[in-house]
Amino acid sequence: MEKLISENKLLNTRRGLLKGAALASLAYLTAGRTVVSAQEAFKKQAATMTDEQLFANVRKQLMLKNGLVYLNTGTLGPAPKLVYDKVTSLMERLEANPAIENFGPLGLEMEKTRAKVAAFMGANEDEIILTRNTTEGISTVCSGIDWTAGDEILTTNHEHGGAETGLDFLAATKGAVIKKITMPYPASSKKQLLDLIRENLTQKTKLLLLSHVETVTGLRWPIKEVAELIKGKDILFIVDGAQAPGMLKIDLHDLGCDAYACSGHKWVMGPKETGILYMRKEIQPMVNNVFISGGYGVYSHSSGTRNAPIIIGFGDVLDWHMAMDSARIEKHCLNLATYCRDELKKVKGIRIISSDDPALTSAIVSFSLPENIKSGDVFSTMRDKNITIKRLPQYNAIRISNHMFTTNEDVDKMIALLKTFLT
Repeated sequence: MEKLISENKLLNTRRGLLKGAALASLAYLTAGRTVVSAQEAFKKQAATMTDEQLFANVRKQLMLKNGLVYLNTGTLGPAPKLVYDKVTSLMERLEANPAIENFGPLGLEMEKTRAKVAAFMGANEDEIILTRNTTEGISTVCSGIDWTAGDEILTTNHEHGGAETGLDFLAATKGAVIKKITMPYPASSKKQLLDLIRENLTQKTKLLLLSHVETVTGLRWPIKEVAELIKGKDILFIVDGAQAPGMLKIDLHDLGCDAYACSGHKWVMGPKETGILYMRKEIQPMVNNVFISGGYGVYSHSSGTRNAPIIIGFGDVLDWHMAMDSARIEKHCLNLATYCRDELKKVKGIRIISSDDPALTSAIVSFSLPENIKSGDVFSTMRDKNITIKRLPQYNAIRISNHMFTTNEDVDKMIALLKTFLT
């Protein structure tokens, strides 16, 4: 009873802060209307621009150093200056009066970000949880589900180590058996991928984890078709979406997966340490994790204090994307990747390990190097020449991320330097 009274006093204190901040929030919400107006103006402006004009404008909004060719959004995306300025200004406001701001104006504004995520990704607000990254989202689901020793997890050998953390937890603490499909690289067709799933499902399969876009080869899994394939089976379908939102237009309800976790600091180009976990309403009762025991609001008694400035900044970068139209961004990114793949095909001595099937391609293009050329040496030389790429040491390969702000000329510069290793 004493504990309950203490908790009620704590909640009442925080409610009091919210009430006491109501007047202070008015000025901020008025400022928010200015932000919305600016966003609407940008949306109208973007609609009148050609793709070349629009995405050149995007590049100018970034803070990348002059002359840098940045081809590694798949690791971390560069945030636009509008987000940096917003987060910085909000940090100043927060520290000027922390309790009033955090549990008042900034706290109220922070809570709006879930609705923006839902609109951006084709979900309902009550299916969205804000996390710090993809790893945390997947781990939240894995650590919150019931399990019987011997139940199987089906996944692939191309998953990111962050996603595997949650699976390894189930294996170590619940006796789960992890089965990994050895992926073809490159994959040839949707049928080949769906056959791999069919061949590896068993009566003990309880969880299926796949990447929407693979971190290794950029393979775009046919998630909707996989969801249809396992429909009616008692299998929880989790998708690692770290590499997809911001590059591809996402409609979570259409995809049909049970849970989808992604980061806001890759292709979405948001503040670092932002992430999303989507859980379809029907499976929510199955996931009992302490972090979400207080509900799905950004702030609750179980989540504790959150970083309001970066969460608000994350909402702003989603507005930025939606003003440009996610479908338009996807089309442009895929066109950039096509050019990259076509030019790399002309380079003798390398092997493209990304799929060439249009249904399976993404904005990521990966290629392996000859045995006598080490990916680490290529990475280091390019870094020193102001070209940022990603090395894939397990395949002695290189990964190129073609995001909306990169250009064909960027790819040309990368390939010109690559050829110096191959001559």
